[in-house]
Amino acid sequence: MRSLSRNAVLALIGVTLVLHSAEEYWTFPQFLSSASQLPRWLPPPRLFQHSGDIQVALVIVTVIALSVISWAILSPRKVALILALLIESILLVNTGWHILASFDRGGYAPGVITAVLINLPFGVYVLRRAVKEKWIRAQAAWRLLAIAVAFHFILLGSLLAG
Repeated sequence: MRSLSRNAVLALIGVTLVLHSAEEYWTFPQFLSSASQLPRWLPPPRLFQHSGDIQVALVIVTVIALSVISWAILSPRKVALILALLIESILLVNTGWHILASFDRGGYAPGVITAVLINLPFGVYVLRRAVKEKWIRAQAAWRLLAIAVAFHFILLGSLLAG
C-alpha cells in the first residue's frame, strides 16, 4: 500500500482542524448558554462572554492555522514544517482537554467527538510518521508536545483571567 505524501499529510492536518473547529463552532453556543453545565474546574471565560465571540475566535484561529499549513505545503522551509507540526501537536494535546471536560460534565463537551475520533489517532500518526521519516527528530516531537501543553495552560489562563 502506497503511503500519503508529506504534503498530503500536511493538508490533512488542515482538514482535521476544519472539522474540529466546525464541531466547536456549531456546538459552543448551546454549551455556553447553560453555564451550570460547564465543568466545575472551568468557570465561564471572561474574555468570551458571548458564543459569537468564541465563534469569531475559532474562525480567526482556523484561518491563521490554515495559512501556516499552506505555507508548509508550498515552501521547502523547515520552519514552516515545524509550525505545521506544532499545530498538529496542539490539536493532539487539545484532545486531553476535551476528554477531561466531557468526563467532568458527565457528557458531551464541544469538540470531543472530532478530538477523540480524529485528532487523537491522526495526531499520533502524524508525529510518529514525522519522526520515522526524519521530518524531525524524536526529541523535536517531544518538544512540540511540551510547547503544545504550555500553550494550553497559557491560553486557558488568559481566557479565564480575561
